Amino acid sequence: MSTNGPREVPPLTGFRTAESRWARLGPYYAMFPIEFARQVVEALSKQGDTVLDPFCGRGTAPYVAMVSGRGAAGCDINPVAWLYAAVKTDPHPSLADVQKRIDEIATTVRDKDGRPTDEFQTLAFGRRALGFINAARRELQWRANVLDRTVSAFLVHYLHAKLGQGLSNQLRPTKAMCPDYSVRWWRKCGLTTPPDIDPAAFLRDRAAWRYAKGVPRHAGSASVELGNATEVLPDMPAAASLVLTSPPYIGVANYRADNWLRLWALGVGPPRPNWSIDQKFCSARKYESMLGAVLHAAYCRSRQDAVWCLRVDARERTLDIVRRVMAGLLPDYRTYERPSPSPRHTQTRLYGDDRRKPGDVDLVYLPRSKRKPAFLRSFKFVRSVARRGQRAKKRP
Repeated sequence: MSTNGPREVPPLTGFRTAESRWARLGPYYAMFPIEFARQVVEALSKQGDTVLDPFCGRGTAPYVAMVSGRGAAGCDINPVAWLYAAVKTDPHPSLADVQKRIDEIATTVRDKDGRPTDEFQTLAFGRRALGFINAARRELQWRANVLDRTVSAFLVHYLHAKLGQGLSNQLRPTKAMCPDYSVRWWRKCGLTTPPDIDPAAFLRDRAAWRYAKGVPRHAGSASVELGNATEVLPDMPAAASLVLTSPPYIGVANYRADNWLRLWALGVGPPRPNWSIDQKFCSARKYESMLGAVLHAAYCRSRQDAVWCLRVDARERTLDIVRRVMAGLLPDYRTYERPSPSPRHTQTRLYGDDRRKPGDVDLVYLPRSKRKPAFLRSFKFVRSVARRGQRAKKRP
């Protein structure tokens, strides 16, 4: 574990460094706090270690690991999350190429691309913006090409935002609202004319700002994969010394529905949201099965003496399952817990939910061979619930 000083990781707040600017790429609902990730990476790993996040979301944990000189690995099943994570850890190195590609997309816009298909599109986007989005959906090969991936990341980052800060009419930046609700709200507020934006000029300017300090140090050294962790983790590189993650919370976020508009813009989702609850994990039984499978896959890609740190929902429904799964996975580890209250200004409050939130719980699992680091002074030691003599699961 790290014995280096507090300046080991470059500043990740503000806008003065490349690391802080690229760290902000990708508005995403229920984002992992970057300062928490920085503290954990500094305290529970050292340079040269590999940090793994099997639920990496927009890539905060692998990004922090990468810029602090660690190996970085992560995966996520949501294409929007993976796009952000892949680009912030490995952006195309040339701003000029990115701006040229933006202009190339603008030249491929067809007359029909700017025609809205429903009332939501009519009120959400001006014709030029909608035309560019549809051309990008057709032309950008973001899965296979780093340049196209970088352009796609800028497009979906600014796809919907506060009025004047993105390509859309007034919308939340982190979460796409229901189309019918948005239409009613725009009409109620008199916002019936979407902004007339030159999308190519707008995105060129935003790309120039992002690249103004260069690209993050160690860019390109992280391994971030798109897909189910049980399928992609076995093929990932070096075994992890630190597993740092925040699993989904039962019945809280539906990441496909929250990102329906950005998924559509990437060409992998329909033009209307799918309200299926499959990704909301409302079934405790299915949630425990999923969590057990993913964390076991992470276990198989980690060292025998790896440290684990999980930030989980404080509500007992999620917390009990996480405790049970981890106790079975790491029965010989020492367990430490710490409550992490919700911040004063939560994302759910932005959507009209003023109820007091239960907050999170931080769980750290430390192998008996390692000394307790100073970082855990604020944590409470918790006795293992596993039976004596129970053996850890074997790695393949």
